Amino acid sequence: MISSRKLSGYLLVLLLFCVSLPPLSAAEKPANSRQFASFNGPITAEQVEPHVRFLADPRLEGRGNEQSKRLARDYLIKQYADCGLKPLFSDGSYLQPIPGSTTADGQPTVRGYNVGAWLPGSDPQLRDEFVIISAHYDHLGVRRGKVYPGADDNASSVAMVLETARQFTSSAQPPRRSIVFLNFDLEENMLWGSRWFASHPPWPLERVKLFITADLLGRSLGDLPLRSVFVIGSELAPNLRDHMQQVGQPDGLKVHRLGVDLIGTRSDYGPFHDRQIPFLFFSTGEHPDYHTPRDTADRIDYKQLARISSLVFRISQSVANGDEPPHWTSQTTPDIEEVKTLYEITSKILAAEEEGTLQMGSVQKFFVSNIHTKFGSIIERGELRSGERPWLIRSAQFLLLTVF
Repeated sequence: MISSRKLSGYLLVLLLFCVSLPPLSAAEKPANSRQFASFNGPITAEQVEPHVRFLADPRLEGRGNEQSKRLARDYLIKQYADCGLKPLFSDGSYLQPIPGSTTADGQPTVRGYNVGAWLPGSDPQLRDEFVIISAHYDHLGVRRGKVYPGADDNASSVAMVLETARQFTSSAQPPRRSIVFLNFDLEENMLWGSRWFASHPPWPLERVKLFITADLLGRSLGDLPLRSVFVIGSELAPNLRDHMQQVGQPDGLKVHRLGVDLIGTRSDYGPFHDRQIPFLFFSTGEHPDYHTPRDTADRIDYKQLARISSLVFRISQSVANGDEPPHWTSQTTPDIEEVKTLYEITSKILAAEEEGTLQMGSVQKFFVSNIHTKFGSIIERGELRSGERPWLIRSAQFLLLTVF
């Protein structure tokens, strides 16, 4: 059961905004969006599940203290070494120390460690360019005597990184560009691990042609019946859409593109977005067990996690082997695919409320219904106008703030 949240002052602002919109006629059910080709992914549920179960084991105490994070790091390093991957950092180390404050007598301290490995590219002209596949491995630890296992946040995405690494290293031919496998520490502390890496990379950051990260891959948004993954960032490097279209999507999974301005900075893509590095962020969204002791390994959908892992592998492989790397652009165009994604989400919300599996107040239901109708009208028209973009952003933020 998803419980409703109290409406914030922001919702009142949105109320005034939405009431001022012109009345809309009911739209017909929108036509299907352009279909991706489907494929059977190379990564299986049986491959990703052991990683999640180890990292979310209660004995690791939520990966929130130095001892438990050391166990997680040792596990990651062993996986990378078994794949034959090279250490990423100086002096042949898989670890990048993240400094903390100095002691009273002026001695430096270490606050955490990023973990990284890499696979050199096969093309002499392109091997100094990099595709990064990443996920943070820290979580909330033990609070008030309860372990926060962090199975979905973010053991699920770490499992994705480890199995994409295994796929790349088991291929007969390495990709043309080099691939980096990276696990950040301290994401739960203001993205400190990724911020430190972006400020202290092992090579000029301009060599990174695509940064991929993921957070929450094993459940669904609000526990709604969605077999979907949301992909953020392709609007800022348009040829990434071509790679996604050419790759297709695994059977049993829908891929929904969204713009970063609809959700803001919510994970480790932030420091790379700020530096205009092309990026993709994969997530299935927050759910009622997010940041609670209930985020356990037995609640993960491992088939879904495997499908998304296969998708990340194929997209990163396509970019790593492509002639032309992604290029950043700040000139984005309105994208009706985002409207179709939000239309589907609001359809599921209204259906869940009707079935009694989701509770909304009357004001919330009024807003969701009106937003849903507006989405349908835009889809029926077949065009998202540039002037409607601010409304679309506010609508997405409203859903995040008051429903999920």
